[in-house]
Amino acid sequence: MTGSPRPATEHPAEQTVRLRLPAQGDERQPPDRDGPKPAPKQRDAFFDNAKYLAIVLVAVGHAWEPLRSDSRTVTALYMFVYAFHMPAFILIAGYFSRSWDGRPDRVRRLVTGVLVPYLVFQIAYTYFLRHLDENDNNYLPLFEPRWLLWFLVALFIWRLTVPLWKAVRWPVPLALALAAVATASPTMGSDLQLQRVVQFLPYFVLGLTLRAEHFQLLRRRAARLAALPVGAVAALFAYWAEPRMEYAWFYHRGSAQELGEPWWVGALMTLALFGCSVVLTACFLALVPGRHSWMTTL
Repeated sequence: MTGSPRPATEHPAEQTVRLRLPAQGDERQPPDRDGPKPAPKQRDAFFDNAKYLAIVLVAVGHAWEPLRSDSRTVTALYMFVYAFHMPAFILIAGYFSRSWDGRPDRVRRLVTGVLVPYLVFQIAYTYFLRHLDENDNNYLPLFEPRWLLWFLVALFIWRLTVPLWKAVRWPVPLALALAAVATASPTMGSDLQLQRVVQFLPYFVLGLTLRAEHFQLLRRRAARLAALPVGAVAALFAYWAEPRMEYAWFYHRGSAQELGEPWWVGALMTLALFGCSVVLTACFLALVPGRHSWMTTL
């Protein structure tokens, strides 16, 4: 009947989005000491599936590395995957860092969940490799992350800066400007892989600015139908670009000068790669299944 109140079982659009995409990770609130503990919030299979598939693509990319010199097709696929697999993972990390506010309990969780594992594995890697090489050097490179450990360093630094990005008016353009400056700065050095930390920063900051409804848009049928042709065009473009472009740009760990280009090319490549990566990340997320399956728990 016109003018009748909405039934209790119906929800506004924003509430529906929140129900479909419940909070995870740092979104959980601490229990009330004066009352009963709240029921744990259910994890969203969509994001668990996305993280699993992104990690699989990281492994696939590393497996293709020895084959790059023998095949243009493999190198093109390598460039295609590297254009979005880490940006997608970092964007999701930024999305689940939105509630990080520097509260003491969250700082402790950041230290125990990110910094301590970095130190443990960095030390383990160092002594394991020295044992293989029979090297008795006592130097401990705590500021030189080995292999994928750079991501733990980056996540630690990025989360500490979350309050800053919440305070500025245009966080993503500012992060892109910093990334462009880093690309043009060969003197930044390799300590803590700061080049990579700053160049990947815009994807983390973009994740901070996203809301549940943005991901809901990617779950629409139109987005899923568009993802495949857009991805196919990007893969063909990667095949065309392979002999014309240095794939090391996708590592985001060196300056333009170190890649044999003038500084201004680095600034342009920062913007071009960001646009390309965001589009392909959207295509990737549009194709991620949202239902609970065998990969969700993994």
